Amino acid sequence: MRNLFAFLFVTLFVQPLFAQQQDGVMQQSFSQELYDEQVRLTELMYWAQYGDSTFDRNDANYLFIRGLVRSLRIEGAFDFPFDSLRFISILYTPDKKYRLFTWQVKQDMGAWRHFGCILTNEKPARIFPLLDRSDEFVGRDDTTFDHKSWYGLAYFQIVPEIKKIKGITYYTLIGYDPHEPFSRRKMVDFLWFDKQGVPQFGAPLLATPKGVKYRFHIEYAADVTAQLRYEAAMKSIVFDNLIPRHPENAGLSFDDVPDGSFNAFVWKKKRWQYEDNVDVRMQDVPLREGDPNKKSGLSPR
Repeated sequence: MRNLFAFLFVTLFVQPLFAQQQDGVMQQSFSQELYDEQVRLTELMYWAQYGDSTFDRNDANYLFIRGLVRSLRIEGAFDFPFDSLRFISILYTPDKKYRLFTWQVKQDMGAWRHFGCILTNEKPARIFPLLDRSDEFVGRDDTTFDHKSWYGLAYFQIVPEIKKIKGITYYTLIGYDPHEPFSRRKMVDFLWFDKQGVPQFGAPLLATPKGVKYRFHIEYAADVTAQLRYEAAMKSIVFDNLIPRHPENAGLSFDDVPDGSFNAFVWKKKRWQYEDNVDVRMQDVPLREGDPNKKSGLSPR
């Protein structure tokens, strides 16, 4: 079934994408076709989230993917707001070179699958499908993966400061994974592009107590809220310090809960450097307001 998902997803995205250009002038208005597609996509996404069965949800999601690809091939799609769509995160990179679309669909036994694509702001534009392979390399924080071996997440933040090292531009992404019935995950990952312009995920830019890592995640009990997000007021990635709710469950993430203190990553010496027990009391930081992308309908706890 997983291979079938991957085949269908790639098949939809790999067809050529040709963007029209009129004397190099950006059109100021969007075509009615984009608005019509948005109406269809909104309904399909609703059923992808609330269909009665896994089969129904996946069927609606497949049709949604087809419609999304069709929409992204229309002139002006890169700038079209898609503001009626819910249950999907749509983010621009800070330099407006790329646009990321990510979402999740519930499967059997409380599991989730993630879907997404990256749209480039060029002519002709390209669409890269993101193929969720996260269950094949759980915990791999020492490797770079391409877009066909993606650690699936619904991204809710892109750190506004771009990091450029040795000619490579790195975008710092923060995302959410409902994971399973008993635990949730949030993760920091990195997006960059190789010399062929193909997206890659993961980079050795996190200095942690356990060494340099390519990505970082927290996993915590499903019945609590835990924070991992970039806070502009502190210029830091701030996250809850987690402890086992019951001491006998030490090492079991499904029992980990926030203890009221916070740790952080701060950019120094060309890496995000770990700092523990950071003081947020004097900062204007809404650490308990939940999802900064709340209007999307995604609700990372």
